[in-house]
Amino acid sequence: MQYPDRFSNLSLMAIPLDGRSCVFRNEFLLADNLDEAGSAVDLTADPGAKPFITSPYPFKIQFWMAMLCLGGRMRVQLNLFEYELGENDVLIIEEGSIGQARSISADCRLVVIASSSPHFVPEASTREAISIRRFLSASPLIRLAPADVEETLGLYRLMRRKIQQSGYRYTREALRGYMQVLFCNCCQLASAHAEAPQAAAGGRQEELFGRFMELLKEHYTRERSIAFYAGKLCITPKYLSQSVCHASGRRAGEWIRDYVILEAKALLKSRKYTVQQVSEMLHFPNQSFFGAYFRKSAGCSPRAYQMHG
Repeated sequence: MQYPDRFSNLSLMAIPLDGRSCVFRNEFLLADNLDEAGSAVDLTADPGAKPFITSPYPFKIQFWMAMLCLGGRMRVQLNLFEYELGENDVLIIEEGSIGQARSISADCRLVVIASSSPHFVPEASTREAISIRRFLSASPLIRLAPADVEETLGLYRLMRRKIQQSGYRYTREALRGYMQVLFCNCCQLASAHAEAPQAAAGGRQEELFGRFMELLKEHYTRERSIAFYAGKLCITPKYLSQSVCHASGRRAGEWIRDYVILEAKALLKSRKYTVQQVSEMLHFPNQSFFGAYFRKSAGCSPRAYQMHG
């Protein structure tokens, strides 16, 4: 059975920076919480704020997004990793990520660039670009130098101006051009990290861990066997487990389990589906098997988590 709308998704139009939102055709959004003087508007003060700011439950993010922090602090969980943004940090979030904004300080100053359309996210097939995209997938939080922050803000303001320019016929093309510059800047920043020398053994294990995580993100809703991922990587399950543990401090089976449980929690808290349906979506043989798998990790039954969490 197919479930096309599986989550209470965070859609592009749900970003709660309404007073400063600037939208192009509901597929490209610029937003910030800066007042005219550049100070922060407190995102925690509005009791009617939308759940993007803080949420006790994970949600699926249905667009590509970059968040630039200009001051204050914001703590975010993205997939199974937690990140804390401070001044001059940028967090790049891939479409399809499961996220949760855990906390945000009253003085947090944020700039957001987001798109639900692939037209605005430059694609490149060169080996270097693929390597950098892999790096960003594994390490999406980047600290910018002050000059890079100023250039990024300059491009952000230019994009806002184009969207707001009345009668301008080439807004899409202009936005794509500005995004190409931002993408190239991102490649430049990431390349220094991607090209950093590593010890041969450690480098091999880090590479295997990165490839394992890429495969896991693609297959975890169907495949929970270490042997499946080892086969994809043309290595033995034992070597994969050793490499993942050495690189991350956690076993491969733990990564697999936690991705499955994270997806299960997001599905259950959407309250769109029964426990049986969630079990089917995650390709468990039956509801009882899913319940035992979930209880072992979460400490409660799927039904109890759905109702009370």
